[in-house]
Amino acid sequence: MGRQKMSVEAKIKKEYPQFVEEIASLSVDQLNSRLAELAKQTDEVEQAKDDDEELDSAKDKVSEFSAPYRDAKKMLKLKSRYVIGLIREKGSS
Repeated sequence: MGRQKMSVEAKIKKEYPQFVEEIASLSVDQLNSRLAELAKQTDEVEQAKDDDEELDSAKDKVSEFSAPYRDAKKMLKLKSRYVIGLIREKGSS
């Protein structure tokens, strides 16, 4: 049996209890300001990620190294689909 997905509330309370405590008593206006601040910080992190040349280089290497596996999987999937088509065409008996 798979694990049940934790709710956002349960996850945030577990991983960031200080944050939960910090914002619990804020007004709606203050919460909106905090949300805008979080959005701005998210944009800054995304920009830093986009500007990270070392990360781009690592992604390129991963893509290069994984290409043969990706190609093999595509070929096997295509062959499997063909066999399934033949089975359907000939009847599954």
